Amino acid sequence: MKKCFTLLFLIWILPLIAQKNIKIRHLDGKTIDSQILEQRLSHLVDSAKIAGLQIAIVNHNKLVYSSSFGYRDVESKKKLNDSTVMYAASLTKPVSAYIFIRLVDRGIFSLDQPVYKYLKKPIGDYTKWKDLAHDSKSFNQITPRMLLSHSSGLPVLRQLYGNKVNLIAKPGEKFYYSNEGINLLGFMIEEYTGKKLEEIMNEEIFGPLEMRHTSMIWEDRFTDNFSNAYFKDGKKYGSERRESSRAAGSMSTTAKDYANFMINLMKRKGLTDKNYLQMLKPQIMVKSKRGFGPLKDSITNENDEIRLAWGLGVGLFASPFGKAFFHTGHGDANQNYAVAFPENGTAVVILSNSENFEKNNAKILKLCIGDTYSPLKWLGHLDRDSE
Repeated sequence: MKKCFTLLFLIWILPLIAQKNIKIRHLDGKTIDSQILEQRLSHLVDSAKIAGLQIAIVNHNKLVYSSSFGYRDVESKKKLNDSTVMYAASLTKPVSAYIFIRLVDRGIFSLDQPVYKYLKKPIGDYTKWKDLAHDSKSFNQITPRMLLSHSSGLPVLRQLYGNKVNLIAKPGEKFYYSNEGINLLGFMIEEYTGKKLEEIMNEEIFGPLEMRHTSMIWEDRFTDNFSNAYFKDGKKYGSERRESSRAAGSMSTTAKDYANFMINLMKRKGLTDKNYLQMLKPQIMVKSKRGFGPLKDSITNENDEIRLAWGLGVGLFASPFGKAFFHTGHGDANQNYAVAFPENGTAVVILSNSENFEKNNAKILKLCIGDTYSPLKWLGHLDRDSE
């Protein structure tokens, strides 16, 4: 009986020991012991005053490591765990792009058919988009491809332009990162299909990929394990509870769930080869010094070495390990980042509830997968390092 108990105990404990001692492969093939990574990340989170962090690492197109650090609620000392639901912010955009391209594969939409042809009324007749009525000629040139590649000429946020939506560039001519453009894409999908975006997401992605802790809108089931966010001075921002779908950024998720999506994309699942290649093909080169703020209007050649560009819903850059795709997720005190190197089979998803994350992102990426290639300067993360 004693031997039987010992055997059962070993069967139970050995997988746990093995999991704690896994080797995580970096891009260059070198490895780091997961226990060492855990210790270093824990120290970094504490020293950098990052409220909480979720991390998921992919090697050889498989999830090999996931862990959580810090707190989902600092005041009550509630620990963050791998199932804590966090606000994804703009990490929603690649998922929205993937959905749209699936619908293109089915012949429901075309990448190059003007957006207005999928709407039931002229754009100016919709209250939310009424500002575009005076420039309908230019608007009628906008295609879904332009929306997905941020080359439609629509602004990043109407709140920065007197709460009005007007074109700030000619469609198809320049890269301007645009929440408004991706939200218009989501509106077009709902208007033409007659289905809510959250319904489509559940059917096409969240259900099939078993993303059980993910939704486009807030759900009551998240209440017992959600994350509050914190500003850099430690003051509580609170939590994001979006009640309506926004293709540009209403999703709540976990790092493990989002890693499932990244793996699916890395393995070319769910899309035709033709449109998968379109998604990861440079649609427009990025020539600005920064993606956001005053320097978004600047022109530089400093991005040429990594061939910084935008595909359909994702940013692209070249590395010694092949083409990579990435996206950031920034919503007030919620800051996230995800990057994948498909040819290497390596990816990392980082979700945080802290305004102190971005200025430490370079250190975290290097620790997790040895990534020193992500365009963090263009994203402004390195600027924050000096704050």
